[in-house]
Amino acid sequence: MMMSTLNEGQMSIMSFLSPPKKAGDVRKQIDEMTAALAKLIAERRELDATIEAHDRTRGQMLLSSATEDDILALDRQCDLAKLRSERLGLAQFELENRIERARDKAERERLAAEHERAASAIEQAAKTLETPVAHLAAAFAALVEAIPAETGATKVFEGHIMPQPARPEDVAQAILGNALYAAAPRLFEATTLVRRGMNEQALASVESVIRLYALDNFKIGGRSGKDPAMLPAPVAADQLIIAPLREKARTLREGVAEHLMAAE
Repeated sequence: MMMSTLNEGQMSIMSFLSPPKKAGDVRKQIDEMTAALAKLIAERRELDATIEAHDRTRGQMLLSSATEDDILALDRQCDLAKLRSERLGLAQFELENRIERARDKAERERLAAEHERAASAIEQAAKTLETPVAHLAAAFAALVEAIPAETGATKVFEGHIMPQPARPEDVAQAILGNALYAAAPRLFEATTLVRRGMNEQALASVESVIRLYALDNFKIGGRSGKDPAMLPAPVAADQLIIAPLREKARTLREGVAEHLMAAE
């Protein structure tokens, strides 16, 4: 009766090593396997206790009136316990590996979902920029038209040593640059330029003190060897961050080993 109960317990533990019929929630699978592992370890400890007590019990029986059949039955019980413990040990190793793989899969899915949520949020936010940017472009064009050709201001142009008369576009750029900086200073990267001499004097021109950020080869404003093509906000956002985030999500879910370092 005792051996039948132990065998039933063993079958219950080993059944967790059968491949799942359907892929369910990973977290639920982890919980089920963790519970199975705890039960397996508890049963194995009981078996190991039986094995450890065998020699002591056998010695007592040898010096008692126990029959040889009784001693052989004890030996058989110990042999079965050793076999069962060995099998459960292999099952424990496999369960622990499966739990680790499931946890890795769950973490990959969590990171992939975060990347995709961020990409979607950025994509939506970038699209909302299109209308105000179009309004800003129209307002800037109207501002340029309103400024007379003779602006009365001067500007140092590239390739010229002496200041030249500023065009309406130059004045409008300065106005818009100041307005944008006042409203959203994080659009700009501040640089402190000084005029070298006996007394260093900071230059206050918006054009020389602040410039728009440059991200890798994606130059927004200014010059960097060649002027690249300017892109609408959704396209720029996709190239700069949305597409890379979605690629990270894809590599995390597919588990491509050579891409994991870059995806995490």
